[in-house]
Amino acid sequence: MDIMKGLYAAVLTTMLVLSGCLHEQPETATSNTYYANDADASATSGASDMLMRLDLRGGDSLSWSLTTITLSSGDNVFYCSLGDDGDCKITQQGGHDDNSWEPGEAIFLRESGTDICSDSGCYVNIHVGHDGNTVSGDGSIIVD
Repeated sequence: MDIMKGLYAAVLTTMLVLSGCLHEQPETATSNTYYANDADASATSGASDMLMRLDLRGGDSLSWSLTTITLSSGDNVFYCSLGDDGDCKITQQGGHDDNSWEPGEAIFLRESGTDICSDSGCYVNIHVGHDGNTVSGDGSIIVD
């Protein structure tokens, strides 16, 4: 019987230690926030319209290798990239590091061969992710 009590105590101690370890893991989410604004260009039926400006606020730079930006309009989802291989192109303005989106830096999203907004007043949902977590910010914008 004493062996069973000792085994039970060992298992209970192990469970408590493991549960403490699980709760002490640091969060990987950023505390940054982005703000979206219309880019002051008119939406057309073309496929190269400047759509919006996103400004980042907070304390963390977001590495482009871990950052994703997607737009959606209606049932369509559009992927943004720094190069020409996405549905929309990301261009940076005002930062010092081309490998990350820095606090205080503005980025612009432009159609890249895909007509995302055909008319003025187009409603676009925005999703910014970093390292598998959602970055808080304006979830949508009307592009005029």
